[in-house]
Amino acid sequence: MKDSTIQKYGEIQYLKGRLDELFKGFPNITELHESRLMDMRIQKYMDKLKDVDEISYHCYMVELSTRRKSKERSKKYIKQLLQDTLSQIQNEELRERILYQIDKY
Repeated sequence: MKDSTIQKYGEIQYLKGRLDELFKGFPNITELHESRLMDMRIQKYMDKLKDVDEISYHCYMVELSTRRKSKERSKKYIKQLLQDTLSQIQNEELRERILYQIDKY
């Protein structure tokens, strides 16, 4: 394998790692200004990934979409499970915590 190929794969891995880190932090941002800055950073790394290797970019987009769909399915399942078990809970404090989690989803 050539050095240029190894360097390319290393850069792809680096960019995907940075994007994963940014996407993990994105839901925690509440201020509009910080949200815009995060959007710009994400877009910067997306553009770089596309410039380095377009196939890797498209594969990452599919991976990201699949991850989001899986997360949404899990949330729906957990919400339904909490709703189903709520009637069985006698402890009022625990019921409130479960209701809070249901509203959160």
